[in-house]
Amino acid sequence: MKNVIGFILNIDGENTDLRPLLEYRSMSTLPFGGRYRLIDFTLSNMVNSGLKHIGVVGSYKYSSLIDHLGTGKEWSLSRKTQDLSILSGFSSVRYGNSVKISVRDLYYNEMFLNHNPETEDVIISAPNLITSFDFNPAYKIHKTNNADVTMIFKKTRPSYSINKNDVFLDFNRYRISAIRHYSEAHSNYVYADMMIIKKAVLLDLLEKANATGEWDLMDVICDNIDTLRIFGAPHTGYLSRINSMRRYREVNQDLLDFDVMAELFHGEHQIYTKTKDNHPTNYGPNFSVNHSIVGSGCKIEGKINNSVLFRDSKIGEDSHIDNCIIMQHAVIGKHVTLKNVILDKNCTIRDKATLIGTKDAPIILTKGRSL
Repeated sequence: MKNVIGFILNIDGENTDLRPLLEYRSMSTLPFGGRYRLIDFTLSNMVNSGLKHIGVVGSYKYSSLIDHLGTGKEWSLSRKTQDLSILSGFSSVRYGNSVKISVRDLYYNEMFLNHNPETEDVIISAPNLITSFDFNPAYKIHKTNNADVTMIFKKTRPSYSINKNDVFLDFNRYRISAIRHYSEAHSNYVYADMMIIKKAVLLDLLEKANATGEWDLMDVICDNIDTLRIFGAPHTGYLSRINSMRRYREVNQDLLDFDVMAELFHGEHQIYTKTKDNHPTNYGPNFSVNHSIVGSGCKIEGKINNSVLFRDSKIGEDSHIDNCIIMQHAVIGKHVTLKNVILDKNCTIRDKATLIGTKDAPIILTKGRSL
């Protein structure tokens, strides 16, 4: 991985039902799992695979990304040597829902791609993939086949949450013979939003896209599939993509499964995030916590079931929290009942309040709301 750089795409969530949670942040920094942000997984996977130089494409909502990544020290990436670069993005320009990999995000960051003349390959990944993935086996396939492009794929299963703009791969032995959109799919091998591509090939495709006005790198690859050497590398293990409110709730709930938790957080590699010194959670005399994740620094005096509670939140006496996601600094009063509720950061719920949503239609309170 010495001559490989990472490129983490920006994903525009404005067109999804996640929009209430993205009012002040990009998809990359959506809080997840009691202490993480979505980008922690992709960034950690690249660092754990040995990448030393990574660019992260931001959007017009830069502040949360800059605040979270800081100097990059939690990922052993130093800004002083430009190991971590926050790059400009173009998500404020609406492309609709059809663009898979924005050519503009790549084309206008060509300086980053050319930063090191010794760079041979680029790993491109989406930031909203929850997985612990080692790129090295895929890179070995890439080099063994002298591939121009190696696309990471996953055999279709319900947890991957197929979108209408997902692409499926047909194989001729190990070589990809066709890339088809969902409506035309002939196989059950779906592109997992991660690829390895030769830098020289990428730059050539960007020039072709710029000349023809193409906006989607996937379309440019499809147009040149007969001349490019495109291979596939399988993804094994847990992989989920958060692209809707339903998937956000389900994937948070997946962490309550011990096997998923063990694979993501207790394997050979760690998932890094912004560190915060904090005291342990304080539990009152009548507390109850069942099948839940509770972050540090909380004060729990009520009952929590099947929920994810982020750092520094307070649950008042005789309050009942069931099937909820409670983000940082929530203050929930006494005798409160919350069921199927998502609270963004800094929300306050008064005493004796009752909020009951459903799994398909949770009640969502945006950042800083008081009720």
